[in-house]
This record gives sequence, C-alpha cells and structure tokens, in this order.
Amino acid sequence: MVQSNSLPAPHPDELLGSLLARRAWAAAHNPASFVKSMDLTRDVWSRDIDRSVNATFLEKFAEGLCIGRAQLGAMTVNSFLAQCGVPVQAIGFEPWITYVGLVQWARKRYGQMYCCRCLGAPDRYLRRDWRIATNWFCPEHSLLLQDCCPECRKPFTPYSNDELVLARCGRCAASLCGRESLSVSGCDLELHGHLERIWNDAFAGKPGPLCALYRHLSEVTARDPRFAHAGEHWSYWRTWERAELLRSQEGRIMRLACHPSRGALVWCGYNRARDVRAKPKRSTAMPTDPQVRAQLLLDLARKVRWPRRSRARVSQ
Repeated sequence: MVQSNSLPAPHPDELLGSLLARRAWAAAHNPASFVKSMDLTRDVWSRDIDRSVNATFLEKFAEGLCIGRAQLGAMTVNSFLAQCGVPVQAIGFEPWITYVGLVQWARKRYGQMYCCRCLGAPDRYLRRDWRIATNWFCPEHSLLLQDCCPECRKPFTPYSNDELVLARCGRCAASLCGRESLSVSGCDLELHGHLERIWNDAFAGKPGPLCALYRHLSEVTARDPRFAHAGEHWSYWRTWERAELLRSQEGRIMRLACHPSRGALVWCGYNRARDVRAKPKRSTAMPTDPQVRAQLLLDLARKVRWPRRSRARVSQ
C-alpha cells in the first residue's frame, strides 16, 4: 500500500463507509485493521454503516477521524431520508433505499450502484445517490449506473478486497472503470429532472409528492402484469429493472413534479391507512359481583376445547 501524508477529506455527498475505506488506504491499513485502531472490531464492516450507524460507532469514528459527530451522522442514507420525511429505522425494510444483502462481509444483492467513469477518477468515492432507488444513471456523465462486475457479474462490494480504492473486482480482478456504460437518452434526462424536483420538494419540507409516488409505484408493481410476478418489492430489483419501472410511470411522475399544487398534497404516510370506522367496543373489565364473575368464568371454561392425547388417558 502507498501511504499519503494528506488525509482524504469527506465530500458533501459521500457515504460514511467510503470515507473510512479511503482513510484506511491512506494510512496503509486494510479496513479491518483501521477500525481496530479505533477500538472497534471488524464486525463494523458486516453492518450496513452506509445506511445507519449507532451512537457507539459514531463516537469512535468521530474520535478516530477527527471529524464531528454531526457531520459523520449526515453521511448516512438514513440521515438524508429522514430530512425528506421518510420513516427510517436501523434494520428492516425501509422506503427508497436499495438493499445490498449483507452476510458478514459478503454482499448478496445488487443494491450498491456505481458509475464506471466516476470510479476512474483519481479521487474516487461512493455517492449517496447510488443507494437511492430512483437513480439509475450518473447525472454528471449521463451514463447508466452499474451494480456488478462487468466480467464475472459479482455484486459490487466496495469495502472488500479494496474494490473501491483500486476500482477492480475482488474476484476476477477485472477493472470496474475499463468498460464504458451505455449513455442515456434525452427522455431519461427529463425524467430524472422531474424526480429530482420531487426530492428537492421533500427535502424542503413538502414530502407529499414523494410519498404519493412511492405508494403509486408500490401499487403498480403489485397489480400491473408486467411487474406483478417479480416476487419481491421493487426496492430489491436490479438497476435496469427499476429504470424500466420509472420509465413506464413517466406521466405520473411528471404530474407530481409539475402540478401547481404539488406542495399542498396531504401527506398520508408511507403505510396504508388503517380502518378507522366506528366499531362497537367490547368491555374487558371483570364484573364486580362475585356471582356474575363466577358465571362468566364458567362460560369461558365451557368454550375451551382441551386437546385429548392418548398418552394422557388412564388405562383401566
């Protein structure tokens, strides 16, 4: 490894794991030994720290990297989604985020996207937008995002075998920036502009259109014959599959982005509304009269059907 006297500075849209990997490379460490110098175990890399990070890890990272906790906490995807009014949690399903399927250090899913030309730059790092489900191409280079090795089709694992800092596959050693991706069309650029406007509205405190878009996409994938047999939620799909879904709903996305009253939409939440119709309430309090209480217990006992097992019977 090559040591560097200057420590890499975090970029405004960089993910937390990307900064740790670049700092480890600059300090001539692998990621596991680098976090060990912060009194942390290598289990840090078996968690999706790009999505969220707990308070203990955040305190150790802030002390080891000499960066404020608030700045490091803002380098996670959950921090950005929370500012857009999206309900977030440390583990489990979450709207708008792509899933990498972490199993220890291995990644089983294709949720981590990358731009081959961005990885070819000297100061390569992971963008936060590469974990958002509405992105399928790089706005800077107008190239389709990739999610696997172009040769062996292994999912992109940036923190394993120095795949990020070397821009090469950890399995077959193929270059991740040597093969150019397909360029996008003008329609894709226009559609991305509408999506960016919806996200900007949500970040500015108007999450109604973003929530409406998420619920609409979820309903389309459940009912439309083209997507109904996917077998899982559309956030788990590959990059090109999500792109086809967004292209098919271009009209709805444009209406949500360009409607004059898009900021006045009522935000009904990301979960389906519960049935709030008036229903008769059943009293669960026991009666105070001993006779009535005893009769109630007898009635309940008659309704219980105890299982009859042959070995529990007494033979005559």
